[in-house]
Amino acid sequence: MPRLQWTRASRATVLALVGALSLTGCPEDEDNTPDSGVKVDAGTKTDAGTDTDAGSVDTGIPWDGGAVGSFSCEGKAQATLSFAPGQEEELQDQVNTMAECTTIQLAAGTYTFDNAITIRQKGITLAGAGKGTKGEGTGGASSTVLVFTNAAANSNGLDVVGDRFTVSDLAVWNAKKDAIRVESSTDVVMRRVRTEWAEADKESNGKYGLYPVKSKYVVIEDCEAYNAADAGIYVGQTEYAVVRNSVAKQNVAGIEIENTKYAYVLGNTAQDNTTGLVVFDLPGNPIMGTDIRVKNNTITGNNRNNFASVANSSSTVSQVPAGTGTFMLASRRVELTGNVWGNNNTVDVAVLSGLTIEPNDKLWEAGGFNFASADIYIHGNTFQGGSGDNVDNGNLSPQLRPLGAALAALYTYGETQGAKGVEHLVWDGVDPYGHARTELNPINICFADNTLPSGTVNAIADLDLVAAGQAAATGNFAGGWALTRHYPANKAEFACSGFSPALTIGDNIQ
Repeated sequence: MPRLQWTRASRATVLALVGALSLTGCPEDEDNTPDSGVKVDAGTKTDAGTDTDAGSVDTGIPWDGGAVGSFSCEGKAQATLSFAPGQEEELQDQVNTMAECTTIQLAAGTYTFDNAITIRQKGITLAGAGKGTKGEGTGGASSTVLVFTNAAANSNGLDVVGDRFTVSDLAVWNAKKDAIRVESSTDVVMRRVRTEWAEADKESNGKYGLYPVKSKYVVIEDCEAYNAADAGIYVGQTEYAVVRNSVAKQNVAGIEIENTKYAYVLGNTAQDNTTGLVVFDLPGNPIMGTDIRVKNNTITGNNRNNFASVANSSSTVSQVPAGTGTFMLASRRVELTGNVWGNNNTVDVAVLSGLTIEPNDKLWEAGGFNFASADIYIHGNTFQGGSGDNVDNGNLSPQLRPLGAALAALYTYGETQGAKGVEHLVWDGVDPYGHARTELNPINICFADNTLPSGTVNAIADLDLVAAGQAAATGNFAGGWALTRHYPANKAEFACSGFSPALTIGDNIQ
């Protein structure tokens, strides 16, 4: 097994256990002004991000990308504007002055822009001839590619504020910042869209591929995202989102659901990222994420070295160790079912407290003190194996990725005690903070009816990160490891049947 041997582990690596408990977190993308220089406020306040009632549940409405918000183009004048390659200047002029309920039809080919396409109107549809295939930086006979390679620094590709926005059948290539950013909008549909940067593993690549934020009713379907220096597919500070049948590869984070209420993540493929799929809340954001269903996704081989910029990326993503399949942080009412994990070098699934990135609970006040994880239901999944045997690909950095260094330190010593690698499910053991160790599962993590590799002994770990870190900081590695707990998949306290009321998000979506 290509694991770091205990004899090679440095004291500095082990001391990261304590450092991991006092990291400084920061909200995702604090800049509220789009790169076009136009203020985000579209004149209408959305209700996303204002409700911090953690007890509310999905209403089960039959929503599937149709019109739900108050704006509609029905009965209104509608127009279609058609453009071909070479008409980029005309396109930019028309976008700046177009009326609501306009369709922009782009013919196949390559369109080259020196600035963002900025849309500040409702009821806009932007449609091309096809998204093309991975690596296609120029449009073909049946694909439309928008190229931003020589665009102004720090500009997005598409920069949108406007209800009832749809974009489909095109690719955005080499955006300087975010490929498609949609903010403060209701009824957003992204379908058959590809976002990509030409070179892999470059921290200077744009941060996000698909980036709907502070919005409501979002559908991302049949899309692809490659080489983003933060997240390929992101949904943040949003209510009601569907991400399905999409592909995220070669990003730092493949698919990211952040501070979002009611999300259905279905049938996606997240491979060859630093981390495949993440669900988390961050401090300072006014919405408490809850009710997330993650179903029938493939989350395998996410071992790409972390190339996020420490200065320009969110602190959370830049700290993720390579080889992380899925992590949930400051998350509640999350159901994971029908998914496949395997060959993720660090861990398949991790459940963490928000206090590991921001220990000052006062800074979580905006989201209703949403730092605690609870009610995680992991059932009916397949764990293929090949995971947890080479934390952070062996490239440990207590300064940049302290949680990975902490995990490696614990399991490097644990190997001398018979541990076979990091278990499929790892809980940091922090929430609820200060709970008695006699409570084996106080936050209701349910792990049931999952398929595990033949010969699996332990599938669940409780790291007791605070106490184990304190022991390790004094050089008491044996004592730190002794404080961790390791359980088989059928451990009674974890063999529970979910939470109540059960999730209904997705029940009305085919």
